[in-house]
Amino acid sequence: MVADTMENRWLSPIAVVVLAAVIALGAVFDPSGLAAPYTWTGADLLPVAGLWQVAAPAVYVPLLLAGVGTLTWVVARGHAPLRTALLVWGAVVWSAMAAKLVMSLVMAFGDVVYLIWSTGFTGVKAAVFGLPVLGVTWLAQLPRRRPSSSTSPPSSAAPAAASAAFAAAGPGWTAAGTAVVLGASVGGVWWGGSPVGYAIGDSPLAPAPEAGPLGCLAAVTLLGVTTWALHRWFGATTAPRPVVAGLSALGAAAALGLVEVAIGLPGDLSGGDTFWAPALMLRLAPTLSFGALLALATAALVALLPVRTGVSASAPIPMMAIVVAAALAVPLLRPATTTPPPPRTKGLTLSADRRIVDADGNEVLLRGVNVNQLEDYFQKFPDKAVTRPLTEADFAGMERMGFNVIRLALSWSALEPRPGHYDLAYLARISWAVETAAKHGLRTVIDMHQDAWGKGVAAAPGTTCDSGSPMHGWDGAPSWADRFDGAPRCEFTGRDISPAVARAFTNFYQDRDGIQTRLVAAWGMLAERFANEPMVAGYDLLNEPGFGEAPPITSGVLLGRFYDRAIKAIRAGERRGFPHLVFFEPSVLWSGLGFEVSMPRDFTDDRLLVFAPHLYNESITIDQGTGLTITSVERGFDLASRAAAYYGAGLWSGEWGWFGDPASAAITRYTDQEDRHRIGGAFWVWKQSCGDAHAGAGARTGGNLMIEDCATGKDLPPPAEYVAELSRPYPRSAPGRLTGLTSDHASLTAQGEGSGCGLDVWFPGDARPVVGGTGVTGVAVRQSVGGWRITGCTGGAYTLTAHR
Repeated sequence: MVADTMENRWLSPIAVVVLAAVIALGAVFDPSGLAAPYTWTGADLLPVAGLWQVAAPAVYVPLLLAGVGTLTWVVARGHAPLRTALLVWGAVVWSAMAAKLVMSLVMAFGDVVYLIWSTGFTGVKAAVFGLPVLGVTWLAQLPRRRPSSSTSPPSSAAPAAASAAFAAAGPGWTAAGTAVVLGASVGGVWWGGSPVGYAIGDSPLAPAPEAGPLGCLAAVTLLGVTTWALHRWFGATTAPRPVVAGLSALGAAAALGLVEVAIGLPGDLSGGDTFWAPALMLRLAPTLSFGALLALATAALVALLPVRTGVSASAPIPMMAIVVAAALAVPLLRPATTTPPPPRTKGLTLSADRRIVDADGNEVLLRGVNVNQLEDYFQKFPDKAVTRPLTEADFAGMERMGFNVIRLALSWSALEPRPGHYDLAYLARISWAVETAAKHGLRTVIDMHQDAWGKGVAAAPGTTCDSGSPMHGWDGAPSWADRFDGAPRCEFTGRDISPAVARAFTNFYQDRDGIQTRLVAAWGMLAERFANEPMVAGYDLLNEPGFGEAPPITSGVLLGRFYDRAIKAIRAGERRGFPHLVFFEPSVLWSGLGFEVSMPRDFTDDRLLVFAPHLYNESITIDQGTGLTITSVERGFDLASRAAAYYGAGLWSGEWGWFGDPASAAITRYTDQEDRHRIGGAFWVWKQSCGDAHAGAGARTGGNLMIEDCATGKDLPPPAEYVAELSRPYPRSAPGRLTGLTSDHASLTAQGEGSGCGLDVWFPGDARPVVGGTGVTGVAVRQSVGGWRITGCTGGAYTLTAHR
């Protein structure tokens, strides 16, 4: 037995070496770190601007290897190769989450609960990259297994005796009881506040108040019984009881997560997409992060309690009483939440139920188009202009299509060409655009636009890349804000996953050299300029923010902190005016995947918030190149709606479109969902130049609304299918709240509840629409530019119909 034990101690260095090899290979083949255990972008580590810059190699990797090495050394005993290997696997998962938490606190001190939650994604990845460690440690033990026969006992009775004592010992019930009590008392808060809870809905088995007494009872029973069973099964090893108890609790939490995966699978499989695959990760992550805490608490409790040599036969009875009491009590633990109502304002605001409303309380649907003609793009094609001129004729065309909003893209590089110096001519162009849009009945969402950081990401001529292709420039940040630290300017499966882009955003989120502070100040200046402008719908703080080098630390906690700073600067700038809506976006991963780990729910205490993701599902999401659809159009709307509810915010689709073939049915499905969810959005884009890097090098621009012939520079007719869907009838405003909406290019049915004379419906075409309905009085139909405006008054529940 002594010889075997000493030989098994070699498992510790074996596990560390295998894990180190996995980390190194992952860093080489996935510099993004989205799938690999460690992000190595190739950026310089010196000079060190802050500990956050070296947190991954100096904190995460050493702690991970040390944790696995230590725990493997502790558990590598006895004659149970598979069980020992599984304990080593659990050690990898727990050590990875613990190391990630410490690294996270180095990079973003504070928001501890959120950072613990986020370690669940590391746990899911660790369960995968820990498999080679499991396999090698199991195989390494097989040659030392001693054959047994029915006539000869093992050479040592110690393992069997240890197993029998272990199974009967008190720590098994102690571990199970800890899992039950913590699951019941903390689980509700944990699942309910998870940053991915919006994506998976309310699990009927999660130990949360939403699950009800029976769901909680099932969940905590599963936690307790599984912890006890694993503790007993692992008793075949002679590992220390606290370690086995903790890893048993971690395994029980993982088992609960797998059960939730199975329960949610029918819904995840519906919808005609493959969302079930990411849903597996999204459901497991909260349970694993909870399991890591549970493991620590269980191990500590077992270590503190005196060892018992036996347990009475009645021990399970009080345990079951604890289970039932905890499960019945947990629904009472749901904290009462009171959200203060949004402030009243002269412009747009939010209702108590998160709808965008005007100063008179009418619900407003903001439907329109993005305008990129003031952007400062990198000039990829020297012989072509990067944007098309913005004239009043553009706004007249938008009015003709029935739009009531534009999302006006600005470029920080043009706004602030030198630190602290704002270009007055550029500001005048912005003001002119806002004023001219207002003349044509268009509100403006002012958007601080960027794509892949800025023009400075362009690789030097002659650059070669081991993976991907050399970057050309894009738009956004001024060159004085560039901080690439030598990271390769190469695309890795896409422009936003470029190492240079990731490093630039990490430096921005950490406010290196005060570059974030400068953009915050710019927002304060813009807010002061438009503080009294009611036709400014609000401010979109940053277009498709990069996820940085350590998501969701960078793309969650640190992005949220930037948003909060920008919002405070905006409110300070508005002190002589009135508050406007703030539109905030998740990271660019949402645009590419259709979901993302959200920022902390309390990233700001401001209440005039509108969640504004880009709903590109089934158009330009990264899955479309594979022939699969991860997140369908319909599911994308549902996820966005639940995420907005998570924040207590309104919902607006800041960008959508680019469906390829204009005849594609996807655009109709998209507009149907806009009606179903009764929200607005901005199509990308009104006019795109042939010199825009997004346009490629085709004979004409595509994907946008107004098409340019690249040979002549002349406008071509816009796709009829786009025009029909974008100019379809809709309520520009409606008294009270809309309760139902369906429309197509020739008809509309709108239901609502509320009193007032704010009903204003757009209807396209030359033919006067036939109007009907109930609960609507004083109906007037007047011809407008490009169509008709239907107005009226309501006095309660109402229905309005219109058709050609």
